[in-house]
Amino acid sequence: WTTTPWTLPSNLALCANPSQNYVKVHDKTRDQKFIMMEARLCALYKDETEYEVLENFPGSSLAGKTYKPLFSYMEYMKNDGAFKICIDSYVSSDAGTGIVHQAPAFGEDDYRICLTNGVFKKGQEPEICPVDASGKFLPKVSDFNGMYVKDADKQIIKKLKDEGRMV
Repeated sequence: WTTTPWTLPSNLALCANPSQNYVKVHDKTRDQKFIMMEARLCALYKDETEYEVLENFPGSSLAGKTYKPLFSYMEYMKNDGAFKICIDSYVSSDAGTGIVHQAPAFGEDDYRICLTNGVFKKGQEPEICPVDASGKFLPKVSDFNGMYVKDADKQIIKKLKDEGRMV
């Protein structure tokens, strides 16, 4: 989950809390499966009849698992260690889904976690930042190229909804 949609095109990893319990659920309304922190089911569902718990497991078991990124702009970094789940205790049960998206160019924790887990290496900082000095997306973010990041928020959300990639 994120409060900053403009950072999603630069997503390189996800992060879960190793000591929290996670669940794989079948969403009965959407007929889809989701993985999230058990304590955060209330963020997505109002009633237990809306989902079925298929599996229960500790967050630590998610470490190293891979996922399909929301956008393909940074997909070339997959072979270098991107698009895997990292674990860290900074992920809280206070908000969101308990799985936090990591954009290392834009967050201190994101940077630390991604660097520590080999998602990128020191010296690759220019490569992991798809935004120029004036806050506009670079050409590698083709759908939003040249747009100021905050102006792109609504369009990013719309694109994800249109592609069925947002809950």
